[in-house]
Amino acid sequence: MNNDVLQSVLEIIRACDSVMLATFGAGEYPDVRHVTNQMNRDATTARLHFLTGNTTPKYAQILKNPGCCLYYYNPENRHALRLYGKLEIINDTEFKNELWRDDFKRFGYSGPDDKSFVILRFMPDEYKFYVGAEMKTGKF
Repeated sequence: MNNDVLQSVLEIIRACDSVMLATFGAGEYPDVRHVTNQMNRDATTARLHFLTGNTTPKYAQILKNPGCCLYYYNPENRHALRLYGKLEIINDTEFKNELWRDDFKRFGYSGPDDKSFVILRFMPDEYKFYVGAEMKTGKF
């Protein structure tokens, strides 16, 4: 991946408040939900982080199959991005302390040492993005 493509991908990521995460559900269909993009607002690499709880269906699905798709869309400029890769579950307390923000309490977590609070790390393998009508695809 060239630097121009990476910069375009990062611009889309940083411009979006939310992202849709698709994981493999229990049945034959994918399961899609909104996740906050807050930890990635200042991303300088394609390594992304998200928060979740270890009692959620999402967590159980990731344990069974870490493959996923992230979908970013900015309605203001119609830029869209799909990233394909795997999620890794991070329970390291020191790392959770680094990423913790007090407004995560609105999701029901008491702090970075909350036993149900985990970080999801995503590193994409492939991308597909649109800037207006132009589509680009490739591998990281």
